Amino acid sequence: MIEQSFSIYHFEYYLVIFSRVMGAIAFAPIFGNTITIRRVKIFLGVAIAYAIFAIYPYVPLGYTTFLEYTVILLKELIVGLSLGFMSSIAISIIGMAGQFIDREMGFSMVSNFDPTFNTDTTITAEYYNMLVMILMLCSNMHYFILSALSDSFELIPIGRVTIDSGKLYDTVIQYMIDYFVIALRIGMPILITIMLLNVILGVLAKTAPQMNMFVVGIQMKIFAGFAIIYITLGFLPNITEFVYHQMQEIITEVLKAFY
Repeated sequence: MIEQSFSIYHFEYYLVIFSRVMGAIAFAPIFGNTITIRRVKIFLGVAIAYAIFAIYPYVPLGYTTFLEYTVILLKELIVGLSLGFMSSIAISIIGMAGQFIDREMGFSMVSNFDPTFNTDTTITAEYYNMLVMILMLCSNMHYFILSALSDSFELIPIGRVTIDSGKLYDTVIQYMIDYFVIALRIGMPILITIMLLNVILGVLAKTAPQMNMFVVGIQMKIFAGFAIIYITLGFLPNITEFVYHQMQEIITEVLKAFY
């Protein structure tokens, strides 16, 4: 017969695990989307936390007062929120690239509500987000998030979180810089095309002032933008893979700030 003992100390240990898991699920791509029902999120958090609780052996947390236990819970929550938030930021790179494209094509005022991030976004940004999300689901990105969450308990033992604010700050700032550069590089083909088209329209406006270049230019920008999107659509799997690796790197760097 297998005997198991579950005391109040085990329950407190489980709550610490649950705190980190729910922090990650709250912001992680796919799991943290607003279209995901809250009851489903809670159920996933409870199930994943119990699975991790069953895998890793119980270790006393080493606290003496309720305030110390609260601090432990908050630290675990910060670790989970950091993992979920940074992985979500990696996905939004594609959306920012789409907004750059729509600004050049003249679609920046055509906004639509995106339930994935609970914000207003442009149509090209939402189109790219949906395609990338489908590709990442096909590549088992959600398994990577769960794997990274599980491995974080091995790298950062439960109740042993030490927050290096300087390291975390440098990591976030550097990633924000890379975030902007990567989004700009993704939209670069269309940005260059529209820039060259503006130069051509400017020359035509000087040589043939009787033509209404404003009306003609809007139509040509839309046509050229859609043409480049269609041509570069085949590169989207490579872009998705690149963003996937960026997510892995940022999660690794964020974890280094907690141990």
